[in-house]
Amino acid sequence: MFTKVVTAAALAAAFALSTGAPGGARAETKLSLVYPFPDFLIYTKRCKELAEKISQQGDVEIEVLPFNSIKMFQQPPAVKSGRVDLACTPAAFYARAVPENEAISTSNSSPAKVRANGGMAMIDELQQKHYNVKYLGWTDSGAHFRIYMKNEPKWTKDGLLDLTGVKLRDNPIYGAFFRALKGSTHNLSATQVYAALEKGVVDASAWATYGLIALKWDKFLRHAVTPEFYQTDIGWMMNLDSWNKLDSNARKQLEGAVIAHENEQRALLEKLAAEEKAALEKGGMRFHAVPKPEAYLKIAVDASYDRVVDRLKKANRDTAHIARLRSLFQE
Repeated sequence: MFTKVVTAAALAAAFALSTGAPGGARAETKLSLVYPFPDFLIYTKRCKELAEKISQQGDVEIEVLPFNSIKMFQQPPAVKSGRVDLACTPAAFYARAVPENEAISTSNSSPAKVRANGGMAMIDELQQKHYNVKYLGWTDSGAHFRIYMKNEPKWTKDGLLDLTGVKLRDNPIYGAFFRALKGSTHNLSATQVYAALEKGVVDASAWATYGLIALKWDKFLRHAVTPEFYQTDIGWMMNLDSWNKLDSNARKQLEGAVIAHENEQRALLEKLAAEEKAALEKGGMRFHAVPKPEAYLKIAVDASYDRVVDRLKKANRDTAHIARLRSLFQE
């Protein structure tokens, strides 16, 4: 049922010598992991690299399920129920159940800073309490989002992006922002967007500042709107019961690997985003600056937090902690 993350024998032997681990020793704990995006994307590649790195350390072996063995929006519930142990997935994908997750996607800070100021611990506590998962870390920050369009963007008299009549691909991360700008949204997975653009179902979409070329959406989307907003919010979540069964060594191994990956991946995505922008410009994409960027970004964050508060109220949950949460994730 699962596909194991397996290292070459020579690499395993070399690692055993460097760590003092017995060459033939096998991990005592096996954990399963799912991921939401196609294998060719950097987010999936790096997720699998982290799983392999953890498996090499000896205490924990991570078995990776094939792509689409569980559909992307069903992966968080599968972790919550214990059907699988781990997922590397956007926090926004289960923000209906834990509305506070949007603090991560809307953040303009970094994993290191929100660990230091207590923001990460606050998110972890909320996810444990309300979703039965341990939030191990925010492993993919550093890439932001921008809106890409088939047609040249238009501006309102107030200097904002006018999305009236524009058909946008929706996503749990930024749908509220699009609707605040009067856009018409269509809920599509990433794997459905190319065909939707080809058929004219949508004529605009947001995507991260790295990865558009790999998806080949730039064939249709020739205009980009700046400034960028939000951040990639892929993190590692783990079933809380599975987490509680781990011994202290396994916990330290998992957390340590995730924290190290947070910093490495942020630096990598920042570098790749700069390179991709240069490639898009060279390929003829035109970048258009919103006349009133501060107001544009404020609407982006306010729309998300309005949705957070609304969802909490509908769930009969307290909202008093939201102002503090926002302050921890916004610089």
